[in-house]
Amino acid sequence: MMLPTNQKKSKLSKAISFFELAYHSIVRNVRKGHSNAVQGLIMDVLQNLLLVVFFALFIGILGMRSVAVRGNFILYVMTGVFLYLSHIKVMGAVRTAASPTDQMLKHAPVNMLLNVIAASFSALYIQLLSMAVLLFATHVWLEPVVFYNLKGVAVCFFLAWLFGIAMGVLFSSLGIFFPKPMTIITTAYTRMNMIFSGKMMLANSLTPALLPWFTWNPLFHIIDQARGHTFINYIPRNTNLTYVWVVFLIVLMLGFMIDHWARKYASQSWNARG
Repeated sequence: MMLPTNQKKSKLSKAISFFELAYHSIVRNVRKGHSNAVQGLIMDVLQNLLLVVFFALFIGILGMRSVAVRGNFILYVMTGVFLYLSHIKVMGAVRTAASPTDQMLKHAPVNMLLNVIAASFSALYIQLLSMAVLLFATHVWLEPVVFYNLKGVAVCFFLAWLFGIAMGVLFSSLGIFFPKPMTIITTAYTRMNMIFSGKMMLANSLTPALLPWFTWNPLFHIIDQARGHTFINYIPRNTNLTYVWVVFLIVLMLGFMIDHWARKYASQSWNARG
């Protein structure tokens, strides 16, 4: 009787196996919320639509429409809402998926990186679909949707998504040590971005006294730069993407470093009640 031998896999074979496992993990994450893909897409589109309508009415009631960019007002609101949701949703998805005590990590092929990839790309997939549906509906039924620099808008959208991944990893790694406080901090961060992300205002229209209250937030820079690429008659003067890239790299590296150290000491008993 011959004993089975362990065959070493090539790097290409390992890469193919990893991407195949990542694909199935992404599909699992997409279908986790709703067993019906169409139902999940409709719910996400409705959520985006409600936020767009809410902020459009809110801006109109407060009389802030005069400080908006001249052009498609719905597109002005959408640029803020879509980038905000892209950031917040992927942050929440990564935060819950990157925990070292996650049950899926008990399976040998699954690791923290795979969980982060699956959570982030599933959130991106759903957000892109819902965004495309709303933009198409706006273009057909309301008024034509025209972007001054579509490539620049796409860069800002994916940067908001990447920064959401970094914040999710950081909050998840810190949540290992402080589970309840980090839940409160995550909720507070989400609520603060409802205002300080700049969805309802332009950086150029803020007074020097108010500007520091917003410029600390990288998402504020991303949304303002996205509007600069969306409208031909708006040039952002108080924001830049260099700051966003620096903060993104710092937060991502810090999150992975804390997670790598905490993984050695993570225990299911940390969250157990005495």
